[in-house]
Amino acid sequence: MSFQRSGRAQIIAVASGKGGVGKTNVSVNLAVALARAGGRVMLIDCDMGLANAAILMGIDATFTIGDLLAGRCTMDDLIRPGPGGISFVPGHSGTGSGSTLTHSERTRLIEALGPWLDDFDHVVIDTGSGIEASALALIAEADMPMIVVTPEPTSFIDAYALVKALAVAQGLQRFQVVANMVRHDIAGRELFDRFRGVVTRFLDLNLDYAGAIPDDPYVREAVLRKRCCLEAFPGSGASKAFGRIARRLARPDIQPVPAPAELRLMGEANGTY
Repeated sequence: MSFQRSGRAQIIAVASGKGGVGKTNVSVNLAVALARAGGRVMLIDCDMGLANAAILMGIDATFTIGDLLAGRCTMDDLIRPGPGGISFVPGHSGTGSGSTLTHSERTRLIEALGPWLDDFDHVVIDTGSGIEASALALIAEADMPMIVVTPEPTSFIDAYALVKALAVAQGLQRFQVVANMVRHDIAGRELFDRFRGVVTRFLDLNLDYAGAIPDDPYVREAVLRKRCCLEAFPGSGASKAFGRIARRLARPDIQPVPAPAELRLMGEANGTY
């Protein structure tokens, strides 16, 4: 069963091959950035068992997806207001519901969300890390699978494994890729180009470069403050990068991100390099 809606909601599933690459930070800040770009946004924390989005936003969730699936609450009870005017669906953290959604749980969740989707322009789903079948199935429900990769070799390798699994098991052919925790935009583009080169050498897939998020100490400081970076430090490099990615996703006609050589020429012209 897939998300059924008559409106224009764009479903974005943020995923990673391993934990520790900043996937939830990307999900939270991307959702807030899309709202700041003028969109009506819902953020759903589907990282079952290790749900941290509420913590990053300082939200005390009375109910979680686990309560919804167990019949202890309704969607009206579950949805919470979040930063930037987003609507937030808290995920389950801890024991009780397991680390992934079963097929029947995923079906019930989609059925519960269905009537709400027409009220939004973008629905951002923070999915569980890894390549378990249930996680892959949830990512496949989305309009836009977004893979988060970092310069760490294990992240690179596990992201390739995730893309391959989604292509083979779910038939997905197109992915957005976010380069996270990179030194600068050029390093992000170079990381994407290396990743795309490896993937397309073995798989007939289309990978699009969503953009780069710098390794910004303000992101970590925001986590300590239990606030998303866009709210706590709107002028930081990471916050500006999230804004650029959101504007690109909200406007498909926007110019593509320049390749490294073009970025260097622009930098030289502006006196940056």
